[in-house]
Amino acid sequence: MRRTQASSRHGYFLCLLLIFAAALFLRAWRITEVPDIVHIDEAGLGRNAWCLANYGIDRYFNELPIYPENFGGGQSPLYTYLVVILIRTVGRGSLGLTLLRLPGLLSSMVVVVFGTALLEVVYESRKAALTGALLLTFCPYFIMHGRYALDCNLMLGCSTVALYLLARYVKSGRLSWLIAYSAAFGAVMYSYALSYFVVPIFLCLITLYMLWCRKITFRRSLLSAALVCAAAFPVLLFIGTMVFGLPSMKFLGFTLSPTASSRLADISIANFRNNIIDILKYTLTHDGRPLDAVDGFYTLYPVSIPFVAIGFAASCRQSLSSFRKRTYRHGFLFLSFYAAGLVAIGFSRGYLYRANYLFIAYLYFLVSGILAAYRFAKSLGKYLCAALGIAYLLSAAMFIGYYFTSYSPAEAIPQFVPANDAIEYAKSLPDIREIYMDYSDVDEFYTLFFPESPYTIAETAHQEGYGRLHFRITEDTAFAPGNAYIILKNHTALRSRIEGAGYPWQIVEYPYHCLYYAEPE
Repeated sequence: MRRTQASSRHGYFLCLLLIFAAALFLRAWRITEVPDIVHIDEAGLGRNAWCLANYGIDRYFNELPIYPENFGGGQSPLYTYLVVILIRTVGRGSLGLTLLRLPGLLSSMVVVVFGTALLEVVYESRKAALTGALLLTFCPYFIMHGRYALDCNLMLGCSTVALYLLARYVKSGRLSWLIAYSAAFGAVMYSYALSYFVVPIFLCLITLYMLWCRKITFRRSLLSAALVCAAAFPVLLFIGTMVFGLPSMKFLGFTLSPTASSRLADISIANFRNNIIDILKYTLTHDGRPLDAVDGFYTLYPVSIPFVAIGFAASCRQSLSSFRKRTYRHGFLFLSFYAAGLVAIGFSRGYLYRANYLFIAYLYFLVSGILAAYRFAKSLGKYLCAALGIAYLLSAAMFIGYYFTSYSPAEAIPQFVPANDAIEYAKSLPDIREIYMDYSDVDEFYTLFFPESPYTIAETAHQEGYGRLHFRITEDTAFAPGNAYIILKNHTALRSRIEGAGYPWQIVEYPYHCLYYAEPE
């Protein structure tokens, strides 16, 4: 009997290892090529991280900001400072696209590993955990969101770890798990600005529920609140500088400055209802932005949508029953986190990437819906599982084949494609005086791959260029021999104008750019 149990346990862990290996492969393979663009916020984050790692300031000359500035707004600190650490250690002062996207990849793997562990704790079932591991590994959103360097995407990984630690506390009642989950939720607040709403709303809801179900004492709930505040204290100070308009201050060597973010301007209740409706639609389908989901495959595949709805309804019913009986049920854990997330997104514009943290709740609802359908089908449950398995297998095979062979956001947004080869060639031409790049005055696309001292570039004013480099080509730009012009292929009017200028242009074509240059007269 013991040998059978040990064999079963070893088989389970072997299956998990194979699934995790597949997950790592799908997140790491060709990470610098897929997606084939660099998001503008990636470029800004990478530039800030390089400046911080080498000069101790972001590109706007803020000294070790707790909330680095980005295009007049801000970026959450966790991703930026993880890249800073990588630059100082692995990169030895240098930054490449692989290093820039590595924290996103690692966070995505954290979601896979801790999401699986969370389901095992919640369901106390290896089959449920394996089902969740497969969904985490092969569903489109869980693959795509970790393959580019968007700072807010780390909130999903941080939230998954925190929810796992909370579930372990509920199961064991041990003080050590309470300390761990409280610190983890404090850490979540470094991952994304919307966590400033999600974390307190969720912790209030779940703590009241645990008090009602006698899973936590009032004294321990106060201890948990104090630990969350202690872990997030620098962030709370930063929020204070924004809300109360306090002057910049130093804390543990970091700068807390209200000028580092304009996030408060995004907060509004005017479109609360519409924002929630939009995000429900976007998170289950897509929002038209190609980096997180694609039409036809959606975020979790179309086959998942009815099971998410079933799981949500089952969780609501389970929670109502638990309230009446004052018995703790894990469904409320995910319902309250989901509700807190929806409230937060209601105050802001409903972009899919802003709601990344909701997907750990969707995972629970999806698995819960599949299990509910299996129980309802009774004797036909095995046939249902077989049909679902085939549907997911075909969906995953088609998606992976498309994603790694045909998927190209560059077709939709070629302005986010770096023109590195064209720039290097233009810089190598001995007789070229000035180089004009069709970057719409966004020099971060250049400085990410060709870094220079922020003191040299003086980026605080975001000038049109520096030295012989210029980051804007407009209708007022004068074309002349002795200069090089790197123009997007789809800017046909601009290309027609330069070709009609009457000079003997040499034209070098790249996938999404054209380089025009002529020897000086």
